[in-house]
Amino acid sequence: MNQETHNQYEKKLLILRSEIEDYLRKSEDSAAAVEPDNGLGRLSRMEAMQDQQMVLELRRRKKRQLSDVVNALKRIEQGNYGVCIFCGKEISSERLDAFPEVQTCVVCA
Repeated sequence: MNQETHNQYEKKLLILRSEIEDYLRKSEDSAAAVEPDNGLGRLSRMEAMQDQQMVLELRRRKKRQLSDVVNALKRIEQGNYGVCIFCGKEISSERLDAFPEVQTCVVCA
């Protein structure tokens, strides 16, 4: 992989990192505990709790993705980005285009 391609993926990763951090900031209030409120009926409260759990799960996934993005940026700095961590073969550009933060080739995934 040449330097120009590395720069393109680095740019994608930086944008992705920014988007994830933005989502995590904006979703903090939605992830807060559902307070008992006299104005909420039992079903409305259950729905609010279910919504909160869905937001918490999505936040957990986004935090994991953020960690993967940060690791990918480190691999770019170290010069081993785009190489499978298990077999050492080059990860296909199609896979990196879809998921620039991946660490494994399709076979090892």
